[in-house]
Amino acid sequence: MPTSFAVLDSGVLLATARTETLSEHAKALIARVNQHDVQIVAPMLLQYELIAVVRKWVYRTLITSEEAENALNELLAFPARYATDDSLMRRAYELATNLNRPTAYDAQYLAVAERFQCDFWTADERLFNATSERFPNIRWLGNVVFDDEVR
Repeated sequence: MPTSFAVLDSGVLLATARTETLSEHAKALIARVNQHDVQIVAPMLLQYELIAVVRKWVYRTLITSEEAENALNELLAFPARYATDDSLMRRAYELATNLNRPTAYDAQYLAVAERFQCDFWTADERLFNATSERFPNIRWLGNVVFDDEVR
């Protein structure tokens, strides 16, 4: 049984499916999550974002259809507990308003992290920079410290 919770946005998971700047950070974070038996929680939006981005990769010929199928199999099988209800949606809207965000997409992740009183890991450095002062539980993937690094 998990001892704690964490929220990961789609960017964190997507960085494990296709090599990009933060891929090693994403893999290290997920390894740490698994090692410490942390339960991932997320808004239902996570699955929609995964599908949308993988489709965009194929459309832009960044990956093949076969690679997309493999990526989707892996990404959609990622063990996460999904949270969705009207009060969570309303809280996401409130957070987006309070944080002066143009949309409420990212705020859904913030609302889940708030509800579960846990860290929210994002691959979106701009989101981190824009919200970290008012939402101290947000963490940027680029700040993951590898186990073999000097702290």
